[in-house]
Amino acid sequence: MKKFRTSLVLVALVFVSGTVLATGNLKVNIIPGESEKTMVNVTNAAQSYFEIELRNQNGELVFYKETQSPSTTYNKVYDFSMLDDGHYTFTVKLDKEMETNTLDITNGKVKVVNERKDVQPFFTFQNNEFKVSYLNFAEENVKFYLYDNTTNELVLERDLSTDFTIHYGLDFSKIKRGNYDAVLAGENNFYEYKIAVN
Repeated sequence: MKKFRTSLVLVALVFVSGTVLATGNLKVNIIPGESEKTMVNVTNAAQSYFEIELRNQNGELVFYKETQSPSTTYNKVYDFSMLDDGHYTFTVKLDKEMETNTLDITNGKVKVVNERKDVQPFFTFQNNEFKVSYLNFAEENVKFYLYDNTTNELVLERDLSTDFTIHYGLDFSKIKRGNYDAVLAGENNFYEYKIAVN
């Protein structure tokens, strides 16, 4: 029985690792041109729909596009000369991945100031065992929170790490029945997963 249980745990770990490693293929290149025109090149290993948005420094949406058919590449020349000078975020989303470039635009000329990649974590809950795997591209401090869904009370808080790969598990067999919100939070974003303990 112990050998069988060990095999199940190994299969689960391989599944979780494979799912996490299957992501992280999104690449966004922003190449400023000599004039106000900027080339944007997006690639992904698998055929996907790309969702692209540009927001100003106030978070207001300036431009939005969703591709009409799945593709492994997206190439487009953008003219930023009509935009006010300032900082903008250029975000490309697909499936469970997102890459955000912070742009400094002055007189239509673009300079990439910062680049950030995010991949949604992989959550599972089976047999009262909760597991999460996360690729921490920003290598920021990641925390785990567990809230009671009925009372919004914080049940558990854990500092995980700043490691690139984060794996965390929690045994719910001794936790009272009810609905919970598991939250994985970095410095700039958070991911939520609903758990029902019967």
